[in-house]
Amino acid sequence: MTEQERNKPLVVVGVDGSDDGLRAVRFGTGTVLAYGGELLLVNAVDDTLMAGAWGVVYDPEVLQAAGVTANEQAKDVALEMGLAEDRIKTEVVMGSPGGVMARLSEVADLVIVGRRAASGLERMFVGSTSVAVVANASCPVVVISAAAHPEPIGRLGLIGVGLTAEPGSEQVLDAGFTQAERLGARLEVVHAIQPPVGIFAKKLTPNQLDEQVRFAKGGIEALAESLAKKHPQVQYEVVVRADSPINELASRTSTYDLLVLGVGDSHLPGFSLGGLLRGLMAHAECPLYITR
Repeated sequence: MTEQERNKPLVVVGVDGSDDGLRAVRFGTGTVLAYGGELLLVNAVDDTLMAGAWGVVYDPEVLQAAGVTANEQAKDVALEMGLAEDRIKTEVVMGSPGGVMARLSEVADLVIVGRRAASGLERMFVGSTSVAVVANASCPVVVISAAAHPEPIGRLGLIGVGLTAEPGSEQVLDAGFTQAERLGARLEVVHAIQPPVGIFAKKLTPNQLDEQVRFAKGGIEALAESLAKKHPQVQYEVVVRADSPINELASRTSTYDLLVLGVGDSHLPGFSLGGLLRGLMAHAECPLYITR
């Protein structure tokens, strides 16, 4: 690989033949068309299927052929969107999908995976592939789900970004501005202050809670004003509420094309996903863009 090839942006998309997988391909293709670089379409063949339950053994050649077919279907989508064939690569890789995509994230600029929509009790258990990728990725990850509105991303014209009190808010907010600029959308910056709960929690008066909201909103508005100078064409609004963060953000996702979130690093692989992020991965009604 030449130095020039190494410097090209690389967008990796997990391909599994599902509708959400093809939406992931469309998002990845749009990203490459906007920013340049190459698109790598990857079908991961889970090698645990080689010896299935009840003694059933799956033929690796059949699985390989199915992966090639899924990749070709995904490639056709990228070509139809106008991406040149020499900027598209396809690979069928042996290994667990989560592990394969996490390894590829070490050389990628963006990883995109689909997550089939679930309902009822299924939402309590977020797909293992998307959790593994988000928890262990070295680059930003987009999780695509058609949970509520399967239209192409960008039709609603609104990007959300959820800010917490954790370090790194500036990077998360900058990612939100970047995605809004790319999609030609407005940006809604949301921060929720969890009121004290529990019998031993110190109760706040309405005035004290309002004061916290005003203080937080002032700080976020100052940060947004600074970052907006890099993205002057993006219109934005800062929203601060006293509410459970997961309730506040999840209730807004049906109006978003994309919700931008941040995840912190952890010394233990796979343990960096807090309850807020896992909850939104299970219940969000729009795709998620998750950055570190």
